[in-house]
Amino acid sequence: MKKAIILLVLLLALPAMAETYKSKFGSSVKLDGDSSVHKWKVESKLIGGTIDVNAAALGKPGKLDAKATVFIPVRSLKSGKKRMDEVMHAAMNAAKHSKIEFTLSEITVKAAKGTLSQCDSKGTLKINGKIKPISMPITVSRAGGKLTVKGNITVKMSDFGIKPPSPKLPSGNIVTKDEVKITFSWVTGK
Repeated sequence: MKKAIILLVLLLALPAMAETYKSKFGSSVKLDGDSSVHKWKVESKLIGGTIDVNAAALGKPGKLDAKATVFIPVRSLKSGKKRMDEVMHAAMNAAKHSKIEFTLSEITVKAAKGTLSQCDSKGTLKINGKIKPISMPITVSRAGGKLTVKGNITVKMSDFGIKPPSPKLPSGNIVTKDEVKITFSWVTGK
C-alpha cells in the first residue's frame, strides 16, 4: 500500500515539474536605432539557450518557477552593410565579448487566454561584459511542443560601456543616438 501511495504522489507531481525547452530554428532578434543621418537596424536569426518551465503553469496567472539562459552571438548581428557591421562589432567589443546574454530570474503570468500568456519577466542582460538588471513584458505562446517567447526592451549603449559609434564621412561625423530597441522572437522546443 505504501508503494502505491508513493507512486501516486510521484505521478501527481509530474505535471508540476519544469521541462527544458531548447532554441529551435525560426528565432530572430532585431536592434533598432537612430543617428544624425538615418534610422538603422541590425538583425540575427541566431538565438541560443534553454528555458526550464512548466508549460502548463503558463495557462494561469501567478509567479512561476522558471529559469532561462539566452545568448546571441554579436557577430551574427548584420545590417546588410559591411562597414556598418564592422563599426558596430568593434563598438560592442565583439572580439572580447562575443555574446549578448540574458539570464531569466523571474517570470510572472499576468494574463492567459488559450495558448497565449502575457507575462512580466526579470533578469540580467549582459552586453560588452557589463551586467544590468532588467524587467520587460513578454508574451509566451504554446503550440506543438514549442514555446515562442516574444518581447522588446529599449536600452542605452552607454549603460553597457559602449560609446555610440560616430564614424567619419567626407561631409562630417555620423552621430549615433544612445538608445537601442531590442525586439526578439525566441522559438524553443523540447
